[in-house]
Amino acid sequence: MKTAIEYIKEAWGIYTKKENFIFFAKIMAVLTIASFSIGFVTSYFFPEDYINNIDVSNIPVVIGFVLASILAIVVGIWSQSTTYFSILKIGKSEKEIFTLGYKNIRKFFLISAVYALIIFFGVILLIIPTVIFGVWYSFSVLLVLDKNMEVGEALTKSKSMVKDRFFKIFGRYIVFGLFGLVVSIVVSIVPYAGSYISGFLAPLFMLPGFLLYRDLSINN
Repeated sequence: MKTAIEYIKEAWGIYTKKENFIFFAKIMAVLTIASFSIGFVTSYFFPEDYINNIDVSNIPVVIGFVLASILAIVVGIWSQSTTYFSILKIGKSEKEIFTLGYKNIRKFFLISAVYALIIFFGVILLIIPTVIFGVWYSFSVLLVLDKNMEVGEALTKSKSMVKDRFFKIFGRYIVFGLFGLVVSIVVSIVPYAGSYISGFLAPLFMLPGFLLYRDLSINN
């Protein structure tokens, strides 16, 4: 297991490699356009005033609002799933990545929901359990998408990968998070385009964690 800085340097090298940079840029461009389009259309037809004062008597409009909301959620899940696969399957064609993201929407949503519920349960039990659960099961999403594991199996495997390395892994996650935070703050300074640039950097922020997962999965 490498140091956090070594993982970040390796991630930077992978992300900035010309063919990889173009690969990630194409994928994130499509995902950004898709998300922006859905958000724009939804806000255009259903502005904040409507959401705050929904007229349930207008059934067609309510149905349209519900369908638009569901579509936005599905696109959001597809976007996240696709971003994960862009990391897992570097070198594949962009079309394959989008297809994998779509085909694995259900699995990604299920493991993400279970992980979120575990974290929520940890929050109820206060901060320390939240951190413990978060680190124990941090590799579960990658295991489901990469190894095609079932949810229960992925949770168990993730915990076993963390066993005897908890504080080392936790420390690396802290550094990874600080790296992402600093870069995001710097990028946010860019007028108008800051938030969009941050979206394009999503694979860079995810790569250190993936590289850590890759190293640990080799020995487990």
